[in-house]
Amino acid sequence: MADPFQGIPDPHLDPARFDALIEAVGPDACLVVLRRWMSEALQRHLTPEDVWQETLLHAWRDREQHAWNGLASYRSWLLSVAKHRIQDLADHAGAEKRGGGKVATEFSVLAGSQSFGISGILPGRSTTPSVVASHAERAQRMDAALAKLPPEQEDVVRLHLFEELPMSAVAEQLAIPEATAWYRFRRGAQLYARELESVNASRREPKTP
Repeated sequence: MADPFQGIPDPHLDPARFDALIEAVGPDACLVVLRRWMSEALQRHLTPEDVWQETLLHAWRDREQHAWNGLASYRSWLLSVAKHRIQDLADHAGAEKRGGGKVATEFSVLAGSQSFGISGILPGRSTTPSVVASHAERAQRMDAALAKLPPEQEDVVRLHLFEELPMSAVAEQLAIPEATAWYRFRRGAQLYARELESVNASRREPKTP
């Protein structure tokens, strides 16, 4: 991942850089990852976009707790925040279904007041409805292209390209040799690029009246 913030100290603490920082981590690709992490049951109550906005709120609120070590490290931290939130939501939903727990904290409560939207709490425009919708649309296209890959290639491409796991970790998670993982990734990445271009082209075609 190219790091446009190389040499800039602690850009995640600067409200003036927040928009550029979030764009640089690839929010559309992050939404693809979140969608894969969320169960269908959970997505009936919350969208990946909801979880992403909560993630950004947590990241900004807890920004002093993150030691800046480059863009890739920051993206990994954001995804870990999102993963923990998804697990919390799933645990609460399971407890509520069994009748022994309470509903997971709603975003308005996390934000601190129901009278303020998230865009009034976070700096910049990264969570305004138009920006969120744009990221969601691109994520849907990426998902559609990924879905066209053979499953064994899709797994490797998703883990290495979207979750940015090192190939050694991908191979270990999938219980395959690293050389096999690289082979599947090279073929899958080429196919994914072609399929994404095809999806983008079909979405750009004007609709007939």
